[in-house]
Amino acid sequence: MIGVVGFERWAIKAPASLVTLAVLLCLSLMTALYAVMDRTDTAVATARDMAAHDLGILYESARDQSAAFSSTSFIGYSVGRYYGFASAFAQISPNPERAAALLRTAFAAGDAQQQGASSALAPYMAVHDRFHASFVDMIGSSVFSDLYLIDRLGRVVYSLRKDGAFGQDLNDAHARDTPLGEVFREIMARLQKVDDPTQVLVVTPPKDLDGATASDGPEGIGMLVARPVVRHGSVEGVVAFRLPLATVDRRLGTLARQGVGFTLIDAGGHPADQPASARGLSPYGVYGVPGSPWQFQVLSSGWALSGWLGWWTWGLTLVSAAAGGWTWRQSRHAAPKAPVVAQVPVPVTPPVMVPAPVTPPPVIAAVTPVPEPVLEAAMPAPAPVLEVEPANDLDANEEFRRCIVDVMTLALDFWHHAKRKGKIELAEESGLWRVYMDRSSLQTRTLDKYLLVETLPRNPRWRDVVRTAEFVLRHCPDAGVEREGVREALGRLKQHLRHAERI
Repeated sequence: MIGVVGFERWAIKAPASLVTLAVLLCLSLMTALYAVMDRTDTAVATARDMAAHDLGILYESARDQSAAFSSTSFIGYSVGRYYGFASAFAQISPNPERAAALLRTAFAAGDAQQQGASSALAPYMAVHDRFHASFVDMIGSSVFSDLYLIDRLGRVVYSLRKDGAFGQDLNDAHARDTPLGEVFREIMARLQKVDDPTQVLVVTPPKDLDGATASDGPEGIGMLVARPVVRHGSVEGVVAFRLPLATVDRRLGTLARQGVGFTLIDAGGHPADQPASARGLSPYGVYGVPGSPWQFQVLSSGWALSGWLGWWTWGLTLVSAAAGGWTWRQSRHAAPKAPVVAQVPVPVTPPVMVPAPVTPPPVIAAVTPVPEPVLEAAMPAPAPVLEVEPANDLDANEEFRRCIVDVMTLALDFWHHAKRKGKIELAEESGLWRVYMDRSSLQTRTLDKYLLVETLPRNPRWRDVVRTAEFVLRHCPDAGVEREGVREALGRLKQHLRHAERI
């Protein structure tokens, strides 16, 4: 039997068995590709929800710590215009640029004071010795790496690390467009529009900040969390906390796994850095952190996430290509062309007119009509009624549904006691159940339906239940009554399935 594949213009004749094989391979390949995409989408959605949750917690922590620190008395006193760093900075020199130069010379190696400092710095050094140790302890117990004290005139009068922003006048042309200068101007603009200055908060996306050890590395990239310093109802200045990108990378690094990574998006809409856990992965999507100006990108690898499905897809692709080539080759010999015979013209002679013979008229004999026998109308025999056995509706069997719930509940209890883990970890590690983000907590909505007979779906996914129990038995080697309970319940479930000829 010969089949025809293709359109009329590009028709290929091939045996019907080859046509059937090619169609089956194409359908299998499409199914495998869909399964790979579905598994990748599920893994990326779970990673996205977890990253948004953890970044939201980090953002709330940074906001709360900045509010607590800015309201302390030593922050208010230290930046005061009468007795703090602002007053001491003004006493160094009438020229702010000269005062900044003397300070950078005195703290050339960081926050340690150099020997032989100018006597003009004595008032500033006294204030520095009074507050610096408290700032070191405060930052060491927080998520921040540095803080900047800015007086009301826009001068950076103190920095914990004494980086490139220390001593700058943020109103100068060369410092206005720096991240610190933009934050200072934004806070001053917001103070003109609000009645309660303590509610003013500015949080920036990742930017290349001053004092970077490498201009293109993550060490110099970070976020600023800034608030006005209010003392006795009066704004004394601005405090800006520096949140390094390394802190966020460490937090996201705990969520990264094989085939999934993360990176923050900077103010220009580009990846802020490329952490080691995200190398070799492709961008999948950009998502925002609820309630914050931060955005992050999920990086993934469909090949790494697909597992054995990826190998199966590649195998089907190779087999399909080989089958296509073989079908094309066999079609060349399936229907040989008939030889073309040259047509020889045949001479045509004019027709000869021959008179038709005259025949006598036929003699018609008298025929006595014979009555036809009356046939009794035969009634059609009734068709035999086939007795069809009712289908075995296993899904509606109450005992079968109760057995599914027993397997899931016993397996979950054994998992909890043996591994000290819950159903969230069981769903993630087995990969059989989806995990959803519901507001601020992770939920297993589908798995929860299999823990009660009343919530069990009408057509339960018994294969996932069997695989879940086998996964728990395989990864929980503890022997005991609970393990035997799981094995017995799984055996009863398989007995139901064998009786219904499903396995």
